[in-house]
Order: sequence, then C-alpha cells, then structure tokens
Amino acid sequence: MTDETTRSKGDPFFDRADQIVETGNWDFAIEMYLQGVAKDPEAVQRGLEKLRGVALMRKASGGKPAGFMEKLKHKPGKDPLTTLTNALWLMSREPGDVSVWKQIVQAARAGEWKTLLSWAGNMLYEANRLSSKPSKDIYVFLTDVYDQAEFYSDAVRACQMAIQRDPKDESLADRMRDLSAKEIMQKGQYGEEGDFTKAVVDLKGQMDLAKKDQVSQDAGFLGRQVDQARAAYEAEPTVEGKINAFIDALTRTDDESYENEAIDVLAKAYADTDNFRYKSRIGDIRIRQLNRRFTKLKKAKDIEGAKRVAKEVLAMELEVFGERAAHYPTDLGIKYELGRRQFIAGQYDEAISTLQQARRDPKRRVSAMSILGQAFFKKGWHTEAAE
Repeated sequence: MTDETTRSKGDPFFDRADQIVETGNWDFAIEMYLQGVAKDPEAVQRGLEKLRGVALMRKASGGKPAGFMEKLKHKPGKDPLTTLTNALWLMSREPGDVSVWKQIVQAARAGEWKTLLSWAGNMLYEANRLSSKPSKDIYVFLTDVYDQAEFYSDAVRACQMAIQRDPKDESLADRMRDLSAKEIMQKGQYGEEGDFTKAVVDLKGQMDLAKKDQVSQDAGFLGRQVDQARAAYEAEPTVEGKINAFIDALTRTDDESYENEAIDVLAKAYADTDNFRYKSRIGDIRIRQLNRRFTKLKKAKDIEGAKRVAKEVLAMELEVFGERAAHYPTDLGIKYELGRRQFIAGQYDEAISTLQQARRDPKRRVSAMSILGQAFFKKGWHTEAAE
C-alpha cells in the first residue's frame, strides 16, 4: 500500500528529508527522498512530488546540472528500481529534461507501478509540451504507454497532441478512433445489448471533442464557439458561469477585436457585481495583448518599438499586480510577482518591502530571497545582500 493510505517503509526517509529541506541542503534532502522512493516507488504525494519540488528549488538557487561522468554513473540499471532511482537523481539535477522523464516512465512501466506511471506520464507530457520544440515521438510514446496500461483517457489526450504535431499522419487518426472507442467501453457505455448505436453516437461526440483541440487555430471553428457562447451569455447575462464561458471563447481566438469585446463584457460585469475577479481578468487580457505586440516587433527586428512596448508591459504589470496585492493582501504568490516587477522597474525600496513578505511562501522562498539580495545590493546594502 502507498503512503496515501498508511505508513510505508519509505516514510522514515521522507520524514528526514522534510526536516533537511528546512535547512536548504537540497542535495542531502534529495538523497533522503531517493532512499525513501527505493523503499516505496508508489509514494507519489509523500515522496516523488516533494522530490521534484526540491529539484526545482535547487535549480532556482543555481544548482548545477549533472556532468558527463555523473550521467554515466546514473544510466539505466539492470532492474526497474535501479533505473528509476538513477533517473530520478538525474531529474533532481535537471527537472525539465524530457529524456530523463521518459526514463522514469519506462522504469515505472517495467516495474508495473501504475500510480507512479500515471504521475510520471503527466510529468513527461508537461515537460514535452513546455519544451521549445515539443516532440511528436514523445506523444506517440505516451500514447503507447497509456494504451498498454489501459489509461485510455490519457492515451486520447497524448494522441491528440501527436496529431497536432503531424496532422497528415493518417495512422494517428485511426489510432485516435480506436482509443476513443476503448475509452467509451472503459466508462461502461456498452453496458447492455443494443447499446451499440448509442455508443457510436457517443464516439462521435468524443471525436468532436478531440477535434476542438486539433483545430483550435481554425478561425471558423473558434468563431462558431464564440457565437454559441455569446448566445448563452445574452440569454443569461448575469450568470457567472455564462460570463466566464463567453470570455474563455473570446480570448481563445487570440484576436484583438474579440479580446476587446471580452474587456467590455468584463468591465460591465465588474460594474454590476463589484467582483474583483472580473477586473483581474481584464488585466490578464491587456498584458497578453501587449506581450503579443512585443513578440511581433521583436520578430520584425524593430528593437526600438520592442523596447517601447516592453516598458508598457512592465507598467501594466505593476498596475495589475499592485491592485491584486491590495485586494488579496495574504496571497504571497501575488506579492512575489509584484516584487519581481518592482525590482525590474528599479523600485528597490518597494521590491524589498514586498519580497520580504513573499519569501514566507515555501514555493517561492528561494527565488524571492535571490531577488531580495539583488535589491539590497543595488541599494548598496552589501551586508544584507550577502546574508
């Protein structure tokens, strides 16, 4: 049984690792987590997620990636557990490395650790999605892994992404139909004789849902989604769910005219309800528009124009995060984002005040203290900066 239901053999190591994390000794904490995982490879919440969190903190604090000899030392082993712990060690040095996450998934599959397989598969999916050049082969690999493990919903998701990378691959379209059928059967929709026709209809619905992702850039399709959401909103313009669905449809287009319509709808909703979430979304949209203009100018090599818009982005972010910090004074994540912008803007006194609060957030403690130290240095307070 895993640590989610009872104490496991890995818990003494996890407990010790938790204590070490408080000291900031990332490498020692990682070793303790790895020893715990060796005792309980399925301890996702208790061990693996915390191990990844420490890996991210280590990287944020300037921890070095694995060297050539270290990679050789931690290559796949003769058994799944050795392969797993070696791959996790490499992940602790480079938490976004797609190839390392693939090794972890392979170890989970070989060891038949399904809880670990589900978690590691999601990590690999996200690492690939966030990479500069997402790999079709990785999505196909995940499709195969999920299919074999009978995680059909995840297999459909991975296959959709593979199709987006290569829409002309007809074999993937066939695979999608097969996986969608398996997903329906797994959910029990073939329960009684005579349900086949209903299931075919359901399969068509599943394929329509898949198509939404595959053609997300198709203006006609997105336009129809906007029209449907607009009709629902206009029928019930005060229902929060209808407002949010309409805003989602408008902003999904990446079209500035639609985004401006979204801003108008949000402004009305804010005026009617005084619900700050509506105003906050206006800020997100405006920042997004400015960032898009900055990217366009940068690609066009209009350096002066890009610099001008970059200043506009920073000014807008300072305004937006300042308002959010005032409205949600206990949200340390917002404090961190505000402090980071204040530092970039050269507002060192304000940044110091804000980041001294933000560093209480365990997730951002290292990053907040790093920027805080730089702010002290800019002020000429070298002793405080060193501390």
